[in-house]
Amino acid sequence: MLSKDITRSKERSFLYIMIFTLIYGLTLLIWPLIAFAMGMSLAAPTPSEYQVASRLEGNILMSYPLCVIAALVSGWVSYHEKRYIFPYWIMQLPLLWIAAWMLVDYFGAALSDIPFLR
Repeated sequence: MLSKDITRSKERSFLYIMIFTLIYGLTLLIWPLIAFAMGMSLAAPTPSEYQVASRLEGNILMSYPLCVIAALVSGWVSYHEKRYIFPYWIMQLPLLWIAAWMLVDYFGAALSDIPFLR
């Protein structure tokens, strides 16, 4: 019974990691285009109330590939070390970058009022 559960957990973990590897691989393929467009938009003059948000958006966008590579490497390493639950959590890390970027984009004007971010 126990080996059957471990085998099923191993198969699910492998499928989960493969799906997210493909999805994140595709996002890394289109990332240079988005980074180029974002770089051009950050170079454009912006109102002062959006300068903090645009800087944060740029930092989040430029660090996204590092997050994806870290998640993929740690997910595959933990899978090969027979830790089949950890990849479920670590593969969600790049989604936090996407959520952070969306939040900064949404709350851009409010972020400029925070004194320590200026």
